[in-house]
This record gives sequence, C-alpha cells and structure tokens, in this order.
Amino acid sequence: MENSAKFAFVLVAAIAAGCSSNTQTDNYREASFELCNTEVDVYSVGDDGQVRIVCSDGSKFALASEDTLEVMREINIEYCDGEGLGKFTESNKYYMFKCKSGTLISMAK
Repeated sequence: MENSAKFAFVLVAAIAAGCSSNTQTDNYREASFELCNTEVDVYSVGDDGQVRIVCSDGSKFALASEDTLEVMREINIEYCDGEGLGKFTESNKYYMFKCKSGTLISMAK
C-alpha cells in the first residue's frame, strides 16, 4: 500500500504541475481574443518564452511575460476605450502600441 500511495502522490503532483502551466497559456489565449477584439489567427509561444499573437484583422502582439498581458489589458481599457489593440510591442524601456482607432502611442515602462 505504501508504494501505491507514493505513486498516487507523484501522479497527483504531476497532474497539478501540468494544470498550472496550462493556466498561463489559457490566460494568454483568453486575453488574445479580448485584445484582438476579433478572431485569433496565430497564437504561439517561442523557445524564448515570448508569446506571439496575430489577429484575423492583421493586428500583431509580442508579449514578454504575463505581467505584460495585464499592462496590455489596462492600455486597451484606458487608452483604446476597450476597442482592442492594433499593434503592441515591448522593449526594455517602452511599450509601443496602436489602438484599433489608429492612435499610435509610445510610453515608458
């Protein structure tokens, strides 16, 4: 019984670890629809951990981290009135984005 209990514990831990990594991916996918405000054509995570999203209307996003995702959501609400982002890129010092309305903004982090 002791070995089967250990196996069950390891199995549950492995499943839990798998689910926690899916949560971040699920968050990115959900946000991609919110930020595109249309269908998502491409959603990928590179070897460098960067997430790339291409919307069906040609909008493109490159996210460095999940923290960036929250910044994008705030930008969409505060600067783009929730209409969605047309483009978004991030450098070490700046966020550059374009609202679907055409407004282009660069702001310091």
